[in-house]
Amino acid sequence: MKGLIAAFALLFFTTMATAQEEVSVLFIGNSFTFMNEMPFMFRDIAISKGKKIHVDTVVEGGKNFEYHSKNPETYEMIKSRKWDYVVIQGQSNELAQPESKVDQATFPYAKKIVDSIRENSSCTQVVLYMTWAYKNGNSKWAPIASYDSMQMRIQNQYLRFADLLNARISPVGEVWRNVRKAYTGINLYDPDNQHPSLAGSYLSACTFFTSIFGESPYLNESKNELDLPTRQIIELTSSQVVLNRLNEWRFVPKGPALETGFDLVQNGNVVALKSNARNTEWLEWNFGDGHLSVEHNPIHEYQKPGTYTVTQKISNLCKTISLEKQIEVK
Repeated sequence: MKGLIAAFALLFFTTMATAQEEVSVLFIGNSFTFMNEMPFMFRDIAISKGKKIHVDTVVEGGKNFEYHSKNPETYEMIKSRKWDYVVIQGQSNELAQPESKVDQATFPYAKKIVDSIRENSSCTQVVLYMTWAYKNGNSKWAPIASYDSMQMRIQNQYLRFADLLNARISPVGEVWRNVRKAYTGINLYDPDNQHPSLAGSYLSACTFFTSIFGESPYLNESKNELDLPTRQIIELTSSQVVLNRLNEWRFVPKGPALETGFDLVQNGNVVALKSNARNTEWLEWNFGDGHLSVEHNPIHEYQKPGTYTVTQKISNLCKTISLEKQIEVK
């Protein structure tokens, strides 16, 4: 073995690419979520910022927390994988109601959904989608008959739910309020004065990117039909509102992401491996010939010629990822 080590000391190590941990996000909601395919706007922003991401949805127009708490498809999707984040969104008007009504007609159903998410995986972070008020408020009830009064009630209820459910918030409604107030030329509303325009959906997507990753979406290279000044105003405002008030939005970092990577050098039928993995609690090598190792930097000798796949697998409490490299032994 000393001879092998001495021989490898003279060889040049080729650096392998590092595999990034994939982030998975599920959106549960209604048309405020799916208008203009907002979850996939969010995905494209993340990809343009170098993130490896998987996004899926359970959405149905006009539905509330009660609907999703009784919808088999919602639970099937929750159980389909160990999600990193699950976003839940109530009907646009239900959290603007009197607190006593919200506690009776909304909170139990939101809690049922959240409990099922955590039963599926204790590592999943729940994100509450704080929505926005209608353009002119809701005239059906005097206390929310203006935009400002409706927005204040929605925001206060989402903050209360965040504490009751131990969840974080994506403060779309607060970013919306800031853009609406400071940039009157940007129309965030669909013609019905409730749903989002393209700009409104882009605002939501940018806010989710910042709320989940703790990073600014500014100058992302995702594609849409908005003009550049509008995009940049929305990107900067979402950054400022979220990043300057992280505690208010109950932002809790998930911790350093797993990264798997290794250097490999081959000398005949012998390979030397050097791990570059980060933030791991457990590491295993599979040499592809029936042999395994848990050493950090192993050296392995193959007994027969052939094509072998060397695999590095790493994990922590919540994730397992792997990276492969194929080699030829002659």
